[in-house]
Amino acid sequence: MWNGPSTRRGRILLRVAFYSTVVLVVLPWVFSSLMVAPLPRQETRAPEPGFEELWLTSDGLRLRAWLSRGAGDQPAVVLTHGLGDSIESYADLARRWVRRGHTALLVEMRAHGKSEGKHTTLGGLEKHDLEAGIDALRSRDLDRQGLILSGVSMGSVAVLLAAAGRSDLRAVLAEAPYDSFRETMAHHGQLFYGLPRWVPLVPMSIAVAEWRAGFDADAIDSVAAARRIRAPLLLIVDGVDPRMPEPVVRRILDAHPGPKRLWVAPGEGHAAGSLNEGYWPTVESFLAENGL
Repeated sequence: MWNGPSTRRGRILLRVAFYSTVVLVVLPWVFSSLMVAPLPRQETRAPEPGFEELWLTSDGLRLRAWLSRGAGDQPAVVLTHGLGDSIESYADLARRWVRRGHTALLVEMRAHGKSEGKHTTLGGLEKHDLEAGIDALRSRDLDRQGLILSGVSMGSVAVLLAAAGRSDLRAVLAEAPYDSFRETMAHHGQLFYGLPRWVPLVPMSIAVAEWRAGFDADAIDSVAAARRIRAPLLLIVDGVDPRMPEPVVRRILDAHPGPKRLWVAPGEGHAAGSLNEGYWPTVESFLAENGL
């Protein structure tokens, strides 16, 4: 068959169209899934002794929560988990708070465990899930001594965003938070895939993720939120965590007006700070410094 110039041009155009589709559509879609598609859900179980199961509503989604009532003379604590986790993982942490006299509410974020939802926004819309937990405590008159918010990784970003501007908080604890959605996506792109920051794939993927999950990436900014937090802030860096290293967490610390403290959990990987022997002594001294 004769292979003339028009045929060659057609093949070139087909290749251009194919590779353009891959670069402009397929790759951003794939990378956006890494941003908003939840990890496989953890196994769940019935509430453990000392907890009662609640169902919250956030943005029309039903969310699971466990409540354990304390003595009532301390602020109630709302605890949140990280990406791919569930409230079962933090039951022991909640019990420690209850032994101290606090009521503890474990909130299971959207698209995790038994909670409804198809997408995660790494703390952005999850701040509404946290606020639903606060509303549940208030409706039961369990917030009379104020509130403490505590979160890990994704949950810590939700905590910081929800804490901004509130006047009813006594303390905020955030382990392994990131500084902003855009910055952490660029950082993770470099860390896991070797993508230089100048490559437009990350911002293109963020745009697709925003459309798919219905959120505003620019609104997910822990540094900006920290400037508006009035309560004492304890930030925790997991000592060998390459994902949210100390310089990232320090940006949040520097933005907060105080009182504030930063603690590095030596030798701990991402989201493992609460397992360190220095965790509770640090939390207890931070609380005591701030009248709790």
